[in-house]
Amino acid sequence: MTDSCKVEALEEASLLYREPALYAEMADAEAVDTAAAIVALADRHGPAGADSLLDVGCGTGAVLEQLACKYSKSAGVDLLPGMIEISRERRPQLETYVGDMRTIRLGRSFEVVTCIGNALAYLTAPDDIEAAFATFAGHCVPGGVLVIRTLTAFPPLDRSRTSRTRVSGRSANVTTTYTRDPAAEVLILTRHWDFEDREPATDVIRRRVLTIGEQESFAAAAGFTLVRPRDEDEDMTIFIRDDAGDLRSGVADD
Repeated sequence: MTDSCKVEALEEASLLYREPALYAEMADAEAVDTAAAIVALADRHGPAGADSLLDVGCGTGAVLEQLACKYSKSAGVDLLPGMIEISRERRPQLETYVGDMRTIRLGRSFEVVTCIGNALAYLTAPDDIEAAFATFAGHCVPGGVLVIRTLTAFPPLDRSRTSRTRVSGRSANVTTTYTRDPAAEVLILTRHWDFEDREPATDVIRRRVLTIGEQESFAAAAGFTLVRPRDEDEDMTIFIRDDAGDLRSGVADD
């Protein structure tokens, strides 16, 4: 599948990716708390005085903007051009690139590498997950840390939940249902948006559930050691880079 096809598939699957401004509004609300959690974990387990960070799957840059206050040499990568466009419009001080986490290489390494939100979960094939971990390794200095937040277990299945939300001045009832692909460790999220003043929309999103043990296996193959599995009250997993990695393949788009 070409990069353009992958982008089209993600945008077709989710209203928030078709309309990045909606995504930005929802992501901004959690950015400060998410960044604070990353900083606390990286300070505890990463190199002393770290000042460089790469956010893989940075979206519109809301979390990266907060992290850049701590890490002066920061950069972000996202597959969706619309996300990076908003990042550059609203946060022009950030260094961001359009790129695929499986292949991108920026040609330099960082003391902290993050992949949070749903970015990693969209890779459902083992070869793709392996390639993503190679990217993490290729951008992480020896002794640097990798911080991951992704799906590690299935939520309750086949039950619908409806909530009321307000996005960009519009009110909507949002009904979400989770099912499981029996042929793979894939969660299927069906989300229906019923707006008061526009046509309804339906998302059908496939995400890979990656247990802590599976993360540890992929990470070890890429040269990372698990130093802290996520606790019940926290949702991030931490790895330390064992060696220098490989920066040779892949390029960043503008």
